[in-house]
Amino acid sequence: MNRYDPHALIAFLESRDDWVFGYGPEVRTHDCARFGGAGLFEVFGLDPLTRFASHWTTRRGARRVLSAHGGMAAAVDEVMTPIDLTQARRGELGMTANDQLVLFEGDTVVGPAPVRGLYRLPRSAAIRAWTV
Repeated sequence: MNRYDPHALIAFLESRDDWVFGYGPEVRTHDCARFGGAGLFEVFGLDPLTRFASHWTTRRGARRVLSAHGGMAAAVDEVMTPIDLTQARRGELGMTANDQLVLFEGDTVVGPAPVRGLYRLPRSAAIRAWTV
């Protein structure tokens, strides 16, 4: 059974608060898939998203990899278990209507901001949810 430490999400989010959005391997850079995978690792002890998110270094590369899997939601479906939105716990993965991966934080979802830092939306912004 996977571990579950929802309190680890707090330290993870604090550590990512000033990271830059990007697709490359640069230090302190993340996109939504790498952010989501790293958060899952902190909370659950594993990062299933690395199976596809580790294969790109540019936005174009990310699009190519995700297209080969049928899109972001289909790629995540390959490596995680879909759950009902009402069952999503703190630290589980979600997706917004614009295909951005986010982590459930309670009454909000959180993801990497377009330039630097993090953004939060109401939990109702999530249209899909997954667990490890």
